[in-house]
Amino acid sequence: MGLMQSDVGCNAGGSAPRSSVACSRPPLLRRPRVLDHRIDVDLTRGGLVVEVKAIASARAALDAYEYRVVVAIDALADSGLDSAGVLRSVGRVSQRTASRVSATAARMAQLPATAASLAAGEITAEHANTIADAAEQMSASLVDSHLARAATQAPADVFAKRARQWVSDQQTETDIAQQHQHQRRNRSMKAWTDRDGMGAWFTRLDSVDSAAVKSSLDTEYERLWRIDGGRDMATPDEVRTPQQRMADAFVSMVTGTDNSASRPTQPPHVRQQLLVIVDHSRLTIDDPSGRARLVDGTPLPQHLLEHLACNSEITGVVFDGPGKVLWTGRTHRQATTVQWRSLVARDKGCVGCTAGPNRCEAHHVVPWHDNGRTDIDNLVLVCSQCHHNLHNRGMCLSRDAQGNWQITPRAGPGTAEPH
Repeated sequence: MGLMQSDVGCNAGGSAPRSSVACSRPPLLRRPRVLDHRIDVDLTRGGLVVEVKAIASARAALDAYEYRVVVAIDALADSGLDSAGVLRSVGRVSQRTASRVSATAARMAQLPATAASLAAGEITAEHANTIADAAEQMSASLVDSHLARAATQAPADVFAKRARQWVSDQQTETDIAQQHQHQRRNRSMKAWTDRDGMGAWFTRLDSVDSAAVKSSLDTEYERLWRIDGGRDMATPDEVRTPQQRMADAFVSMVTGTDNSASRPTQPPHVRQQLLVIVDHSRLTIDDPSGRARLVDGTPLPQHLLEHLACNSEITGVVFDGPGKVLWTGRTHRQATTVQWRSLVARDKGCVGCTAGPNRCEAHHVVPWHDNGRTDIDNLVLVCSQCHHNLHNRGMCLSRDAQGNWQITPRAGPGTAEPH
């Protein structure tokens, strides 16, 4: 779509101005043509889906147009407000949003493929923000050539997860160590009392400490959820909301003063454990290609890996070749603990969205009732919402050209059972 071309020049014909005085009028930014057209809505499902696609395309074109306007504002030398100030005062957005738009707009000049994809409606502003963030960490041209194409293949949240993984794969050991040191220097906690007398806390932690705290909170939350009734009673949210339960879990974990029930003596469920995935070569030889990372893809420096290994249970997970534990056939319908750990190591969360492993369930690609086997290569992690969509809303699980799982609407009408 040629939506973002500029009308450069002072007269419509493009010839030189008649006056000998140089023309000082700035180039015009052409308004996206898609905004000039009215779309008659067909209120069938197919028509509404087409409408959503048209809206997404128009929104992307408008975002690309806004980026160009923002860059033009910052290029002015008139002592007026910068683009962030204009966005906040005239556009009435928050300071955070204004700063974000201005920063991304400035990056677009170094990301021509990304800018073109956004203007064409192939990606969204969320995709562009992710790519701009990646360009802050490494070569903009490399990021643009790789991620602009990949961004067209997945929703923004899934793409962000893949982009973080790709960036971490490009990092050297020195990059990883410096990144962790930067996070450690910037860790902080603030506590204050709101006007209504309630205490408020804001904490920023490095990726490893954050994952460890989240793991402990998930364990305590699970304990309180079961006390409130759990899945068997189907009433936990009637006792207290999930947000209240998480707050109570925080207080209980920090102070140790919870009288609702005795604490369990068994270790936490595997869903609440902190998992670090390490390539075998990293443990045996000095191999710079070996990686150690958290489940979310955050790379770990060597010294931190050695520190964690001192007090950790180490479990081997093999992905190639059949194994008696990972390939259980139809002897068990539910995934075993070792299979679950393997799924977490492989999928790192829901294959349909960005939900973490603690919110996921093991799904049979070939359904169990169709003689599907409980084998590691017939299982994927999906969150409860994506699981429901697969079984009850006609969504389809498939792989794209790069081998990534994706959950998409079925091509045509049919039963609600997944492929």
